[in-house]
Amino acid sequence: MESPRTAFKDLAGTLTLVGVVLLASVVLVVVELAIRSTGPAGDVTVNETNFKIAMPTTLRAGRHTFALTNDGTVPHELLLFRTNLPDNALPIGADGNVIEDSPLLHKVADSGNATNPGGSESVPSSEALAPGHYVAACNLPGHYRLGMRLNVTVIP
Repeated sequence: MESPRTAFKDLAGTLTLVGVVLLASVVLVVVELAIRSTGPAGDVTVNETNFKIAMPTTLRAGRHTFALTNDGTVPHELLLFRTNLPDNALPIGADGNVIEDSPLLHKVADSGNATNPGGSESVPSSEALAPGHYVAACNLPGHYRLGMRLNVTVIP
């Protein structure tokens, strides 16, 4: 019969390997949580879900960076237009999407692509925002029609 000390020596390598794997797993989880908690850089927080944009509806004039996070289950984007039109009356094409190059709209921020679910990015304004009326929108196919738009007022 094998002594307990001999049995432990036989298991020592296996226990060490299990300990190293467990420690590495804990480190990976901590790093992932740290990365997720930092989020994108920006002075204006924007959270997009299916199919809503949540952000401040009043901003101060000047340059801004939008800290965009997609909390939805499908990709989304962020556009900000200076316009005199309300959010539900932007010019749309036959496909129901906003005509981004319409002379009635002046684009001042554009995420430039679709942000995947769970993703985030910093979206700087292309210029200082002047006082006036703006509309934030997602213009991926069908999203504007489904309500991904928001009136925003910029004050001095």
